[in-house]
Amino acid sequence: MEFLKNNALDFLNYAKLLLRDGRYNLALFSLEQALQLGLKYYISKLTGSFPKTHDIVDLLKRIIELTENKKLKEVLNAEISTLDLLKQAYIASRYLPTNYDKEAVEKALKVVEVIFNELGIS
Repeated sequence: MEFLKNNALDFLNYAKLLLRDGRYNLALFSLEQALQLGLKYYISKLTGSFPKTHDIVDLLKRIIELTENKKLKEVLNAEISTLDLLKQAYIASRYLPTNYDKEAVEKALKVVEVIFNELGIS
């Protein structure tokens, strides 16, 4: 399932380019995609498959249950509003008249990077 990891990292890099170019809606969507695929990749490493859900909070909770990772639990608790914003971006950034600001995207980028770092996704 290396393709999931590769796609996650590609979406992460694309999000950084979109952020730099001021395209915040698509940057946030790309961050959601990066995180979703990264979490699915990690779950597949642990279990051999991954859940067929797009819900990044549920995916992160699954990893926490499987690994009992305290750092990820702290991130989940501290950054639930940012994770919820990423969840919302899965649909809203493409289909709804929503605008995200630079600071929100920068914060989401940091959260995704912390999670990837903790999971060893690089």
